[in-house]
Amino acid sequence: MDQQINNQMNALIIAGPGEAKIIKTGKPVPGRGEVLSRVVYSGICGTDLAIYSGDLSFVRDGLIKYPVRIGHEWSGIVEAVGEGVSRFQPGDRVVSDTGVTCGTCPHCLAGDYNRCPNTRALGTIDCWDGSFAEYMLMPERHMFQIPDSVDLDVAALTEPSTIALAAVQKAAITADSRVLVVGTGAIGLAAAALCKYYGARQVLVGGRKDIKLDVARTVGADETINMTREDLAQFVKARTDGKGADVVIETSGSIGALAQCVHAAASKARIQLISFYETQLRDFDIDTFTLKAMQMTGIVGEFGLTDKVVQIMASGKINLRPLITHRFAFDDVIDVIRTAHNLDATKIKILVQVGKL
Repeated sequence: MDQQINNQMNALIIAGPGEAKIIKTGKPVPGRGEVLSRVVYSGICGTDLAIYSGDLSFVRDGLIKYPVRIGHEWSGIVEAVGEGVSRFQPGDRVVSDTGVTCGTCPHCLAGDYNRCPNTRALGTIDCWDGSFAEYMLMPERHMFQIPDSVDLDVAALTEPSTIALAAVQKAAITADSRVLVVGTGAIGLAAAALCKYYGARQVLVGGRKDIKLDVARTVGADETINMTREDLAQFVKARTDGKGADVVIETSGSIGALAQCVHAAASKARIQLISFYETQLRDFDIDTFTLKAMQMTGIVGEFGLTDKVVQIMASGKINLRPLITHRFAFDDVIDVIRTAHNLDATKIKILVQVGKL
């Protein structure tokens, strides 16, 4: 009986829209090249909540199929390793990429994981079982050590920070960059912090909640605007010698906010979209966008950024801890997912402690 108990673990699954449950399932056994980790922290993402509600284009389009074991923002401790694993051993503190490649196609064999045609996403599209479980199984090639200077709870912010980093790198931030970040979720505020890390001359953040704008200033924003009370374009131009922002990172998922960004941006600005809008684009001033010769880029997760974020965290030059606004135990996770909307006014990142430190 004890052996049977030791081979089981608790996991959260979304069985269908509005249907979350904790189940008993088999504890994974690492095969060749695989690492089994004990999950300590897992963050709740807006995508997790949308999978729960079913109100998500990926669900409607059939890219996400129930049941889903959600969770893709996590940190943990190595429990066991499979044959051939050389970079990890039990007790190591780790995070992972949020995609799992096939490992056998020509692109994977060349280490070009971003071109793998068979990638599966943790807890979402073509689901690789996610991190709302006591244990996570991942290929060694997608695992990374957490330096001693980075706490495990902060390390769980690695995934949203990699999305932010993708935008910052593609925006080619320089010491002359004047940046506008719209949205005060974890990705938006991580983007603001990373822009300062890369030496941006000025970082402005727009949002709707004063309490979150306070956090934006804490992590590096020079100035903030509550977009429910002030005009975004006027605010930005008044602080950029009338020119507007030359980099805009839009993370709010609001079509209305995106429309405002065009007028707040400078000529030849680069607009980075880090959000899903769940609608067709309307009321967008395409003529102004074209006249200003702007560039707009869609940003999604990609390989090659996880370890970069971890090293930036370890440098001590950014502090993302203020992004963690709410903490809950794994026993409470179903209630938290059901009622997370009640925390919208104050939540930036909800962190669930799945296992012991």
